Amino acid sequence: MEMRIYIRTFGCPLNKFEAIVMEHYLRESGYSIVDSLNESDIIIVNTCGVKKQTEDRIIDYLKFLNRRYPDKRLVLSGCLPLINKERLAREIRFAGLTGPSVGPGIVDVVESIIGASSKSHPGNGGRVPHDLHIRETPITMPIGVSSGCLDKCSFCGTWFARGVVKSIPLEDLECLIRNLVKKGVREIHLTSSDLGAYGYDLRPRRNMIDLLRMVASIEGSFIVRIGMANPRWVYKWLDELIELFTSTDRFYYFLHIPVQTGSERLLKIMNRSHGVEEYIESVKRIRREVDPRFSFSTDVIIGHPGEEESDFEMTLDLLKESEPDFVNISKFFPRPNTPAKYMDKVPTEVIKRRSVEVSNFVDSILLRRNRMWLGWRGPVLVNERGKNGTFMARNYAYKIVVVDDGNIGDVKLVEVVDAHTTWLKARIASDISSASSVEAFSLHVS
Repeated sequence: MEMRIYIRTFGCPLNKFEAIVMEHYLRESGYSIVDSLNESDIIIVNTCGVKKQTEDRIIDYLKFLNRRYPDKRLVLSGCLPLINKERLAREIRFAGLTGPSVGPGIVDVVESIIGASSKSHPGNGGRVPHDLHIRETPITMPIGVSSGCLDKCSFCGTWFARGVVKSIPLEDLECLIRNLVKKGVREIHLTSSDLGAYGYDLRPRRNMIDLLRMVASIEGSFIVRIGMANPRWVYKWLDELIELFTSTDRFYYFLHIPVQTGSERLLKIMNRSHGVEEYIESVKRIRREVDPRFSFSTDVIIGHPGEEESDFEMTLDLLKESEPDFVNISKFFPRPNTPAKYMDKVPTEVIKRRSVEVSNFVDSILLRRNRMWLGWRGPVLVNERGKNGTFMARNYAYKIVVVDDGNIGDVKLVEVVDAHTTWLKARIASDISSASSVEAFSLHVS
């Protein structure tokens, strides 16, 4: 009897890509992937362990599966089994367990729990398939270019799961991206634990600029979002990044640079490998030399052990000076076995107060940045359904633009008529989705 498998993924775009790769190998080995829990024989939950809140949500979901489907075999994959295996073993009934980036190994896990004789399945030695077996080609596609990093931050439990950087060779990524673009993918998200560390494990050694230049050379009607890169890497390759952004329309004018704090003292406690000025200089130069509307996203941790009031004020100063367009604010919560877990904690009430203060402060910055777009006219790529029948699109700076009409994959010419903290409201001026040339597709048309 054909075994039916349901896959649920939590967490980052890299996790989502790895779930697509797992599905590819399972389908290639004869298993059926279903969209319904009720129809499945085996449930695979691809987990995340970066935050305690996410871990709790996953545990609640797994407990629900144990109660609702006690006879179905449950497989846990992803980061959480390597970050907090003890809790999973204590609270959840499961039949199989594996870490992230399992690739074709997921077939071995499934076969071991059903007692099947070993099926032949394609092994790739950690390489990515050149042509993913996807049931329905999406408009937006994450591509995991590497896993792991070259740092050991005090607060990060993901290092225990993903370890030192492991990169996909350039030639494999080029083949995969070319095939996806031919199938109709119009937006590619290059994703990684730290894109800046890409290629340091390859021989000959490569780097993120080699990767981006390769992607820029691929022809087709698509645009690329560059994934998270730590500040030291953006600063190291700043001249090359500016040259890339000004010489090609292939990339969104968007970078995710997680600074975490504005305090040099606290960066050392966090064991971060960058300084505050590397982040500030990168933001200022790119906006000055590429586009003042260039979008930046950053992360800040509130209440990391050792954070004093003066450190928190420095974080507010950094946000005021750099004016990011998106900010992921995290209240510190210790992850298992990390150095920060054993440091003296900041009182909970202090963390709550600072978190509210920084959230309100950030909202004022985001609204000010978004008001820069009032009256702007230009093309946007419709890539998601919104609420109440609306559609969400992205402009060349990766800003969320909400429109009342469209189809996923359309390029619409719009005019921005209203600005909110996290999105823009626009009216549709015309539809240019029928144009097929790269030039017509470009979202960078002014």
